Amino acid sequence: GTGTGHACPIGLGCVMPMLAMAMRTCVSNRIVQKNVASSSSGSATRLGTRNKRVACFRQIHTRRDSYTTVVIPRATAANDTATDVSPDAANAVATAFVDAQVKSNMRVGVTSGNIIGPVLSLIHDKLAAGSLTNVVAVPADALAAKECAVAGVLVSPFERNEDGKLVASEVDVLALSVDELVVGKDGKIAAIFGRAQRPVQPDLQSVAKMAAKAKIVVCLATHSRDEPIEECDALFEDSKDSNTKFIPLGGKVPICMAYLDKDQWDEDAENLDDVFLGDAEVWRRGAELNANPRGGGNPYLSPSGMHTIVDLCFYDPKEQGSLERWEDGLVLLGEAATPEKVREEIESCDGVLAHGLVTTANLAYVSEKGAEGTLVVRKIEAK
Repeated sequence: GTGTGHACPIGLGCVMPMLAMAMRTCVSNRIVQKNVASSSSGSATRLGTRNKRVACFRQIHTRRDSYTTVVIPRATAANDTATDVSPDAANAVATAFVDAQVKSNMRVGVTSGNIIGPVLSLIHDKLAAGSLTNVVAVPADALAAKECAVAGVLVSPFERNEDGKLVASEVDVLALSVDELVVGKDGKIAAIFGRAQRPVQPDLQSVAKMAAKAKIVVCLATHSRDEPIEECDALFEDSKDSNTKFIPLGGKVPICMAYLDKDQWDEDAENLDDVFLGDAEVWRRGAELNANPRGGGNPYLSPSGMHTIVDLCFYDPKEQGSLERWEDGLVLLGEAATPEKVREEIESCDGVLAHGLVTTANLAYVSEKGAEGTLVVRKIEAK
């Protein structure tokens, strides 16, 4: 509790300073009330930042002026588990990617995801047939390494020990299975990965490091927002050809945060919540899938005990009893924000180690339904 009779979504033990009308998520459908906290803790710099955000929050347009209470359901959503990908769609995307992007003598980075198994199987078959030689897979996490073993593809470590220090190595291409993908007006590809919590929590840090060391980052998708992609054109913000309305990137953004000390974690999580006051809620992941927004009775902690994962949830709280996204997708200070801007805000927060927001992808391969229900794979190049 926060000492004011309201429950904090991440279990913080102190009142949020200088916050006006700050919504706090409660457990198991309890009502969340707006409240004003008047604590004066924190540095002068942080207080100044909070004052500015509170002033902006008070001026947010009418879509947030009308609600006073909201019921928040349990944190489980459809994308907490891996999306059920059609084998045909996964194979089609994998084939397009491997045929075009995987060449002999390459180090291919792979993440976990339902499309990665077919990618590795195709690489194995091409190696066996002799059409590829000397290709190794570089798994970003333990689940990806298991997929490599199942497919029979030789693996190479991503980090090597050099004089007692782990040093990340370069990969030629990274196959990144994503949960959601859009193409902005500027032609840049933006995506979110790491939403699935089963069979294991994602290794956001390793994937982020590998993306930074990859010569080419390729997003692979058959679904977006837990729905099969019917029209690829609907993923383009400036598309005039689509019959489907464009939906901006939004919903949950997974964030990996340091957990070296509980008091410091509380402070870092509080700061993250302050930065996105009124725009997004911070929900901590639990060891159990159906955990409430505070992580339940057993909040998730990494096997090393060094980090935890929260979801930054860009949901519209006026939609009572539901998990409706903002119409604008990602928002800051009540206004639509680009993925790049939200990424910068997330990375500016102390304690943030990595996140699932991708803004530097070079390519994407996306399946869609063609004529008479046939599958088509579209290649998207970032500008």
